[in-house]
Amino acid sequence: MSCFSSKSWPPPAKPHATVRLECGASIDDAKALKNFSAGSRIGDTLFLAADERAAVDRLVQTGRHEWGNQERFQLADLLDLADPDAEADLEGLAADGEWLWVLGSHARTRPKPEKEEEECIDLSLLANLKDTRPRCLLARLPLVRGEDGLLTPVKKDGKRKAGLVEQTKHGSLLAKALKHDPLIGPFTHIPAKEGGLDIEGIAVCEDRVALGLRGPVISTHAVLIELRIDAKPSGRLELNGDPIKRLLAMEGLGIRDLKRCGDDLLILAGPTTALSGPCALYRWRGWANDPPQDPERVRLHRPERILEIPFGRGEDHPEGLALWGEQDGEPRQILVIYDSPSKQRLDKKTGAIIADLFDLPA
Repeated sequence: MSCFSSKSWPPPAKPHATVRLECGASIDDAKALKNFSAGSRIGDTLFLAADERAAVDRLVQTGRHEWGNQERFQLADLLDLADPDAEADLEGLAADGEWLWVLGSHARTRPKPEKEEEECIDLSLLANLKDTRPRCLLARLPLVRGEDGLLTPVKKDGKRKAGLVEQTKHGSLLAKALKHDPLIGPFTHIPAKEGGLDIEGIAVCEDRVALGLRGPVISTHAVLIELRIDAKPSGRLELNGDPIKRLLAMEGLGIRDLKRCGDDLLILAGPTTALSGPCALYRWRGWANDPPQDPERVRLHRPERILEIPFGRGEDHPEGLALWGEQDGEPRQILVIYDSPSKQRLDKKTGAIIADLFDLPA
């Protein structure tokens, strides 16, 4: 008898349908089509974010499974960014009432040897980690519905004002809190793709804000950070207390995106690095009614694995989620947006990508 287990990952689910997302042939950055990392749907409006820009795209429904009429909103026009011309590495979008929350990765990066013209790269260049401040972004934007019926993010709507967690000389007040955190702090000095801090998902429940970490993974457990956020009349967002950590048992996978679904939390899980590997959707039932209790202790949670998500080798990496197909106020499906999409998912002539639509298990 073999001493090796024959246990393997379950086969991936088959999409219920595909959804065409047309961003327009005039898209100013062709790479953006390959780097959409987050989505959020509110009725007939779909917001998208790419990780190599500092902007949010809005699409509207043009057919049963077609979205288009893209319009882009630059975050520098809506927020007082410390680095208005730098990419924010956007990794999360969350709709909460009349607000759209926007999240940057807070991740460190290292120059990529494969992008150098020569086979050798200077050691001092390779060892130099880029400043993370443009990526240290946690903000919310008021949403208003115009005369055309479309939802639009704005800088100010009456007493509602756009705001963010204050950005500092080298990061933000949130980045500072994480740097001094006994569990997360050591990982803030490491590049994201090497096991360092990498935030990739946001969910909001009143003043509770949950942030999902792609990395680090602590002893095979993913990390969910929960914050209490106070919004000031100026729009500025302030941390109320220290970040609280929660561990999730997800078979060694990190968090790639979050979506609040009623009282539940949907979690897209995948590899912590740039490797191609298993991806799945988990459900944390009753998350909204299960707030963290003790900032000095870390609790282990075991969300239910409900859906296997297909992935490719070197392409088609599941990256973003959007709730879909609401009936009686409950979403019946989930849209999965892929980073590094395969050629079959791209239509560069019209600036379109294809996302997958899966049925949510009851």
